[in-house]
Amino acid sequence: MREYDVLVCGGGVAGVAAALASARQGMKTCLLEKEYALGGLATLGLIVIYLPLCDGDGVQMSGGLSEELLKLSLQYGPGQIPAAWADTKADRPQRARERYQVQYNAASFMMSAEEALLREGVTIFYDARLSAAEGYADQLKRVAIETKKRKEFIAAKAFVDATGDADLCYFSGEPVVDDPTNRRTGWYFSYNGEKLQLHGQTDPIYTDIPAGSRLYSGTELEDISQHMVDMRRMIRDHVMQLRQQGDKNAYPLLIPTYHGLRMTRRLDAFGFSEDAHERVWFRDAIGMIGNWKEQHLRYSIPYRCITGVKHTNLYAAGRCASAEKGGWDLTRVIPTCAVMGEAAGIAAAMQAKTGKRPGFEAVQNEVVSRGGLLDESLFDRVEEP
Repeated sequence: MREYDVLVCGGGVAGVAAALASARQGMKTCLLEKEYALGGLATLGLIVIYLPLCDGDGVQMSGGLSEELLKLSLQYGPGQIPAAWADTKADRPQRARERYQVQYNAASFMMSAEEALLREGVTIFYDARLSAAEGYADQLKRVAIETKKRKEFIAAKAFVDATGDADLCYFSGEPVVDDPTNRRTGWYFSYNGEKLQLHGQTDPIYTDIPAGSRLYSGTELEDISQHMVDMRRMIRDHVMQLRQQGDKNAYPLLIPTYHGLRMTRRLDAFGFSEDAHERVWFRDAIGMIGNWKEQHLRYSIPYRCITGVKHTNLYAAGRCASAEKGGWDLTRVIPTCAVMGEAAGIAAAMQAKTGKRPGFEAVQNEVVSRGGLLDESLFDRVEEP
């Protein structure tokens, strides 16, 4: 049986951040990924916009690995940081004119993320599908993965669920919420011999879906499969529309190799809310974010969103973290995934060292020491843990 200090399940942005944070704490860290590249929706799904690290008022909300990964996504180009945010002398009014976000190349991000993990000594296992979790009392002990030859077991002292679907939480018996209301989506790049163009296609997220479309569960085999079929049909139909509108040479150059399901299954522990918790400083905050949809909004993310309920050595990050429906729309995106992934990796590493779940103050201190941003003065009211 393979053994590690920290096991991170899932190689999306949250998993990459968690594994980096753990390895930088000196822990023997392993990352499991069911696909053959890192990034999940952010790369294989072609959702290639690194959403804002700021609040829209010129205040940076997310730093640490969230900012490091943004820069890493541009390492092999193309793309560049907005001028006001690249200029260390720019003032707040200058930065308020544009949000701190970038569009990157998926292939570049895949490679740079992998290289970053390998530099830190992280073991990466691709084509490793999580299938079970085992433990006793309040501790997880090992997980089972399916491989080409056999079922294998991997043991660890602490675990991070960054699967995007809360698979580890589900298999370990943690309370979870399953959302079957995913929409059809199909981001892709077209090319006509001269122009490369990104098309961010999706059915309406917050209103009724079009006639003839449908909703999808992200944990039902039939729904996942049908979503992939419908995604490709959506792309094909859009290409035909381009041709009918005069772009006769347009064709699909690059389509997703990963589903576009945004919200599937998550930990059910604390109902972080987009509406109720705007400008709320959680005393146990482990990170801060803006709102990618609107300017002028600020949020802190509490430790209780990422800590397992039944298992004291289990942490959840990214789409797996606990939130209510509106809050989930903020926690599922790239910057927040990185913020929570870093905190989860730090907490897991601390637990691997001591055998006990660290208090939020210890995690906060380490987050800040590594460039993460925590500033109570940016918020209007305080909520105790």
